[in-house]
Amino acid sequence: MQSLLDELKEMQAKLSAIIVRLEAEHNTVTATLAEIRRVAVLEEIYRAGGTVTAKEVSCFAEKYGKTPSSTAGYYSGNKPSLTASEDRLARVLTETGRMIVLEKREEWGEDWLERVPMEIVSNAYARDTEVVF
Repeated sequence: MQSLLDELKEMQAKLSAIIVRLEAEHNTVTATLAEIRRVAVLEEIYRAGGTVTAKEVSCFAEKYGKTPSSTAGYYSGNKPSLTASEDRLARVLTETGRMIVLEKREEWGEDWLERVPMEIVSNAYARDTEVVF
């Protein structure tokens, strides 16, 4: 009886390892560096409650290898992802920005930001590459 139990436990361990490996392969995401950087800033704002200061937006941009001036694109176009508050002191995630974050969370997983390779993403010299995380 004990040998049968030991054999079943060994099979269980092997099966668990296979399941973990398959889940990891299934959860692998490939995205362009530009897309990761663009969404990372929005994700940070989303995690901060949807409202931050202009300085915080600049800090998020720099954290992900962008220049603060590159954040101007978030405020422009037909569907901007950020807007200034009425008193112009805060920056607020728009419904479009929130939808971008939620779509990427659905596609990449809610923990995607913790899984990106920061040694690549934060390097301002890294350009035009695909990143796997």
